[in-house]
Amino acid sequence: MRPVSYVKSLTSSNTVNEEPVVQDPRNVRATSNLLWTAVGLVLLAINLRPAIGSVSPLLRQIQDDLGLSGAAVSLLTTLPVLCLGAFALLAPAFARRMGVNNAVVLALFLLIVGLAVRFVPTVPALFAGTVLAGAGLAIGNVLIPAVIKNAFPDRIRLFTGISTAVLSGGAALSSGVTVPLRDALGAEWPTALFVWAALAVVALVVWIPLALGQGRPQAASAPPSQFGALLRDPVAWQATIYLGLRALAFFTALGWLPTLLADRGVAEEGGLLSLCMLVSIPAAVLAPVLSGRVRPAVVITTIVVLGAVANVGLIVAPEAALVWSVVLGLALGGGFSMAMAFIGLRSPNPGVAAQLSGMVQTVGYCVGAVCGPLLFGLIGSATGSWTPALVLLVVLAPIELVVGLLVSRDRKVLDRGEATAEATGAGR
Repeated sequence: MRPVSYVKSLTSSNTVNEEPVVQDPRNVRATSNLLWTAVGLVLLAINLRPAIGSVSPLLRQIQDDLGLSGAAVSLLTTLPVLCLGAFALLAPAFARRMGVNNAVVLALFLLIVGLAVRFVPTVPALFAGTVLAGAGLAIGNVLIPAVIKNAFPDRIRLFTGISTAVLSGGAALSSGVTVPLRDALGAEWPTALFVWAALAVVALVVWIPLALGQGRPQAASAPPSQFGALLRDPVAWQATIYLGLRALAFFTALGWLPTLLADRGVAEEGGLLSLCMLVSIPAAVLAPVLSGRVRPAVVITTIVVLGAVANVGLIVAPEAALVWSVVLGLALGGGFSMAMAFIGLRSPNPGVAAQLSGMVQTVGYCVGAVCGPLLFGLIGSATGSWTPALVLLVVLAPIELVVGLLVSRDRKVLDRGEATAEATGAGR
């Protein structure tokens, strides 16, 4: 029997007539699937930063316990971001061959395994687990725009803002809770890092039914790769460079803000970094939405100015770190959310969105890793001061503004007919 609801209407004789209104079971199933996908999207996003953000507040303890050099510590903070770039190109291939949902399950599985390996308190296990977890993070990062483009094509700005906000929330949660959680458990740093695997297990449980419902695409129906065409597309490169600069700023703060503030005499064990990430949450939601209501150039310019002001403030007045953490959080949340939104907005279909996301995050995160946490740490270590590294971030602001204004123009990648119709099948 089909589900029936009744509409009650009063007649002139004050009696009640019940008129059956038939609901199509297919519509009910479609709505239920979209709601489940939205829950899965949120759980996926919240898992994409704790594996990184939980390390930063524990760096000193990890360094002391394992006897890591300054260069090794810099590599440890940089390695997850390098993995985000190095493994990002695998995600579009997995999405084409396995389907997006199956690829998400693979990403979460790799993340859980990596966190488990990192539970072993040795240098090889720490770095090997970080690489495995980083591979899972990379695949999950790339697939978020494809999931949004496929499931919510008319709400790209909204769901990109939500997923980026949740992503920032995961960073804030991990950076602010890891040390208190370690103390509450009376545990050492390996346990404090490993507990975040529980959150990934919850996400995996939600995504397995979505993967089973999607099935596995036939090899013959897998959409062709557009990666070669994207490498020749100027809009794709604008999106790539913009995300690279935003990744540089985001992961530099995530990796080094607590250490920077502590070295400048500010009592800090992840609290101000947590505040910074918390402030980034509303900014991440609002920036893409506002860009659909006002000129995107206004949003981009505001983000760049806020970031530059925060970095100058950390140079000239570190005692006001609370203020600069809030300002920096607004810039990080809004800027990163806009970078992710451009992937979906500049893609003609979900298939191209996955492949553009792979290109953008491969190049962007590699640039962000090399020129961000690693270079920032090496400059600070070599000069004995964080000022030169902060000056570098300020100098990059005009470049970010120019690239951001270019990619904010309403154009699609592959707008010369190179995006084939078959590419719409990716992720279905």
